[in-house]
Amino acid sequence: MQSYEVAVMSTQTQVPFELYKANLEFALRTNKLLKECGKRWLDAVDQVAGESIAESQQEIDKLSVGDDWQSLASVPGETFLRLMQLGALDAQSAAQTAIANQTRFLAGLQDAFLIWQRETSKALGGVDGAKSFNASMGEFFKLFDNPAVIGGNHDR
Repeated sequence: MQSYEVAVMSTQTQVPFELYKANLEFALRTNKLLKECGKRWLDAVDQVAGESIAESQQEIDKLSVGDDWQSLASVPGETFLRLMQLGALDAQSAAQTAIANQTRFLAGLQDAFLIWQRETSKALGGVDGAKSFNASMGEFFKLFDNPAVIGGNHDR
């Protein structure tokens, strides 16, 4: 009888430990995803800043070799036109970066949720002890399948 009591006590203390562990691992995975996402944004900004610096240097170089008024007078117009073209390309590139970054983040977050769900289910006693939990999590994950639901209706 005593071994039964030890097994029950062990199970009673093990479940909270395993749940805490699963939650902590989920928090750490989410933190890592946020850092990776932030790093990708910083890398993208760094790339754009580097390109902008190079363009500025080209403008400086162009001014330094111009030796007549006509070539000097054409610089502002050419620069404006080029900046407008680059602005459109930068906006398109930023949108593509945003979509790729969010897609990677959401995929990683979904993986972290699935790992967390598996570990939590295991802590709650496997398949039999976690059926209702899995059903409620299944409803939650359906939100990720429909982007319109995530964005919600912000019109008031």
